Amino acid sequence: MTRPSLLRAPATLAASLAAVALAGATAAVVPAPAQAAVTLDCATGPLTLADSTADYVLTGACADVSVTGSNVTVTLASATSLTVTGANVEVDATGALGPVVVTGANSSVAAAAAPLVRVRASNVDLEIPALGKAVLVGSNNEVEAVKGAKATMRGANNEVTYRKLRKVVVRGANNTVKVRAGSTKVRVKGANNTVRVHRRG
Repeated sequence: MTRPSLLRAPATLAASLAAVALAGATAAVVPAPAQAAVTLDCATGPLTLADSTADYVLTGACADVSVTGSNVTVTLASATSLTVTGANVEVDATGALGPVVVTGANSSVAAAAAPLVRVRASNVDLEIPALGKAVLVGSNNEVEAVKGAKATMRGANNEVTYRKLRKVVVRGANNTVKVRAGSTKVRVKGANNTVRVHRRG
């Protein structure tokens, strides 16, 4: 009479262990609260976004915004200035930005306008239709704009595309410049650079 109970005991224990394992597995796939988007009000003043692997939504008209964390996305309307030192950062502004400085690699900035952008990194993408001056120091950077005053490239394998650009300066190798309309002053120094402008000024 004792054998059936002895057989049921291991089965009950196995079922309990399986339930514990299943509970642990279920808990492991629940997204951590830290991954949720963080909403910040720019009315508090200058902001420094230091957390990594985070999504930020900035509300209102921002003052100075500094992104020091990596693997970050930032959505905002506008800012008086933007500094990106973290890597793998994506910034999307629906309005205009003030001066922009990017030193974090593998990053991107999109905005309606900016008077000046300085990039000292590699693999950075800029999509800013109204871009005053762009200075690229590094490699494999890309700029896409509608109009600009001046673009300067120092490095290799950079590419800029404008509809109208008043002046371009290239120092390095294997860089590409494309300007579809207007007159452009051109200064080039280096090997294997490709410069295609509508008309040289």
